[in-house]
Parts: sequence; structure tokens; C-alpha cells
Amino acid sequence: MAGISSEGIKLSYKVDGSFVELTNLQEVPDLGNGERETIEITTLADSERKYIPGLFAGSEGLEFKFLYEKTQFMTLDALKDEAEWQIEISDGLTCTFSGSCGVRLDGQGVSAALTYTMTVIPTSKLVFA
Repeated sequence: MAGISSEGIKLSYKVDGSFVELTNLQEVPDLGNGERETIEITTLADSERKYIPGLFAGSEGLEFKFLYEKTQFMTLDALKDEAEWQIEISDGLTCTFSGSCGVRLDGQGVSAALTYTMTVIPTSKLVFA
């Protein structure tokens, strides 16, 4: 039977050569290297449009949502340099990439759990293994 639950997805970043798992993860974004752009090469002599493949569009920013916990929020907020990131799902598939991050507290209403969002801007291709 095909299918797998989102339970157990892990997000980690590399510190001093080893991955450190982040806690209280609630949501992960769509993952992939984007769709390939198309480049139009139609000339005035053509009777229909023609295209060639262009670059992969990639991701502008990957947003991860967490339940708020001050220590981890402050640690991620202090990450100013590019880091290596790894997402692992429960069947062992991993996605690794490099990127820099920023965090923001999410807006809240009455009687709601405080959350924050971390956005990672990838600076490398997402590699699945």
C-alpha cells in the first residue's frame, strides 16, 4: 500500500560537523527544485511559438512553522551565516541543502498557541537521497 504519514518528519541544521534536530516543528513547505523555465525562441518566420528549456526556477524561500520556544527561537534568530539543512521523513528519505535563515513571530489571536516561522533561502540545489 502506498502512502506515508507526516508523523516523524525532522528538520536539522549542521553545527560543528553534525546535524542538530530542531524541536516543535509543525509544518514543512513543498520541497523540490522547482519547475524549469521556458525560453521563447520564436522567429517571425515561424507559424507557431517555439521554446527551449531554461533554468530551474528553484525556491525563493522555504517556510517552516514551529511552536514557540524561546531558546530555539533565539538560537535560530542568531544564525547569521549560511548553514547546511536536512529534512528527513520517517521512511529515511532525506533532503539536504544549504541556505541562510530568518525567523519571525507569527500573528496571533485570542486563545491561540504562539508560533513562529523560519524562512530558509536556499543557496544550493535540494538533494534527495
